[in-house]
Amino acid sequence: MHMRRVMFCLFLAVGMQAQERFVPLTVLHWNDFHARNVPYSVTVKDSVAQRDTTYRIGGTATLLGYINKFRATSERVLVLNGGDDFQGSPISAITKGRSQIDLMNIIQPDAMVLGNHEFDYGSRSLLEHLSHATFPVVSSNLWDKSRAKQYVPPAIVRRFKEMNVGILGLSPPDLESLVVRDSIRDIQMLPIDSVVVIALAQFKKDSVDLIVVLSHMGSNNDERLAKRFPSLDVIVGGHDHRPIRTPLRVGRTLIVQAGSYGRYLGKLDLVVDTRGDSVFCYNGQLIEMRVSDITPDPIVLKKVEELENRTGKEMREVIGELATPWTTAGYGKRAESNIGNWQADVIRSYTKSDAAFQNAGGIRDNLKAGPITVGDMWRIAPFGNTFVQLSISGVVLREMIENHLAGRLDEKGHFSGLRIVFDSRKPKGNKLLEISIGNQPLDDNRTYTFATNNYVVSNLMTHFGAASDKFEYTYFPDLDRDVFIAQIRKEKRISSTVDGRMRDVATEK
Repeated sequence: MHMRRVMFCLFLAVGMQAQERFVPLTVLHWNDFHARNVPYSVTVKDSVAQRDTTYRIGGTATLLGYINKFRATSERVLVLNGGDDFQGSPISAITKGRSQIDLMNIIQPDAMVLGNHEFDYGSRSLLEHLSHATFPVVSSNLWDKSRAKQYVPPAIVRRFKEMNVGILGLSPPDLESLVVRDSIRDIQMLPIDSVVVIALAQFKKDSVDLIVVLSHMGSNNDERLAKRFPSLDVIVGGHDHRPIRTPLRVGRTLIVQAGSYGRYLGKLDLVVDTRGDSVFCYNGQLIEMRVSDITPDPIVLKKVEELENRTGKEMREVIGELATPWTTAGYGKRAESNIGNWQADVIRSYTKSDAAFQNAGGIRDNLKAGPITVGDMWRIAPFGNTFVQLSISGVVLREMIENHLAGRLDEKGHFSGLRIVFDSRKPKGNKLLEISIGNQPLDDNRTYTFATNNYVVSNLMTHFGAASDKFEYTYFPDLDRDVFIAQIRKEKRISSTVDGRMRDVATEK
């Protein structure tokens, strides 16, 4: 933006009262909070001082403290939650997400969009919790077949004295591949283009001056949406945990996202041209929510304490010692992690299988070396999945591994019992170079047992390019985290390694 225009923007937003045409608006946003209701520590390296600095960030009371600050100093504030507030801490699992609804009833966002993790406890359970919400929840592409209506309202109009803001919700279009299918058996996904076209027409009837899409689709989908619909003014995003420090601009559309886990609050200052129904100028930033820099909201602080007390002494019980830090590989990485290897090994041992697989997305936290508590394992494995064993021929297993190597970047995972050598540079269908199972070359004519969790089984096509109706299954009753906890109690001291069971020759010198 030209410097002269920037100065004019600041002059309008700060130095003047709202004008008939140019109206300042502050948008506060966060996403992928994952029930991180309690502050946590982060460590950053100071390259100048050559030392690490550790400080506490986040938590729901801290979040509302920052929101309160801007609500008190800005005349027009729009507060938006980009979804995936559920799942990631023991209290969310115990209450099946109700804890987050109760906390947001205190925060009172202007709108929240439903992410995929809101459905982890089932669409019926979510609907019951939403009946207690005192704030708007929107999503335009979810159809409830059992009720023959949209699951929640598709959009709302937030009316300020000088202008109207239309807020449209969009949930992940691939929701069926992101949750256990039984959790959303009553949900049908509607085409994105169709619901957006309908919303834009309704916004026109409602004399909307600014169009905001509250999206939990990921920033790549957000950019495609902006190109497809250039009349959108702002897309507030979520889902891929991306901290967008300076707003992306696609045509006239601004795209923002605030990372994850309550580390950042996004703040987008706009001046809206109400005659032109457009953003005249803007300034966006991410504010790191340091606990020491704000007064936490006392009402939320009390509520969080009450909720955490419900988890009881059980969560604080020390069950073992971690000798080496558990570090996840992260989404989209065709790489090992020591925690992924350990979990896959436990799955294989527990199910007495030839091989096992743990999806990377099921590992939700790292853990420092030191004592391991029950609560740590609830945070690391919060979904409450169960294990399933497949009977599978060698030739089909080979095809599945090849498909997995060429598949979606955010669906990679970790194996046990298999040693895989591949070349990520090669085209799809030719990446796999070597594969052995039980220290023997894979036999295409042999039948093997292969174990994973029920989420992966319900999405075999996404993970392995295989139809789920082709296999015989054996189901195990225990929850994954209970199995992991039992194994830690048994081992006492855990020393996990990365042992080269997945080698990408493209990364080797």
